[in-house]
Amino acid sequence: MATLRKNDISRDVARKLGGTHSQGEAALNAVLRSIQEALAAGDRVVLTGFGSFELRDVKARKVRPIRGSKAGDLIEVPAHKRVGFSAGAELSKAAQQ
Repeated sequence: MATLRKNDISRDVARKLGGTHSQGEAALNAVLRSIQEALAAGDRVVLTGFGSFELRDVKARKVRPIRGSKAGDLIEVPAHKRVGFSAGAELSKAAQQ
């Protein structure tokens, strides 16, 4: 199983669109920037068939640090938001093949 990186995807986008690598990179960057801006504004992003991205609230909680002088003591992780992804039907189906 190989690792596909952003550079590989932008090269593939350029090939599929019949453009240069820099054009593929610009197209991919524009899509990723649009997703990032929408999430920053609190919007949900739905790419039909692929999946959806949304901000999720994570509650504050106490955890034990694994290392350090305070190992064994509980420390508090403050409430925060994280990006969640839910795979769409087509992506889920493709991943199972």
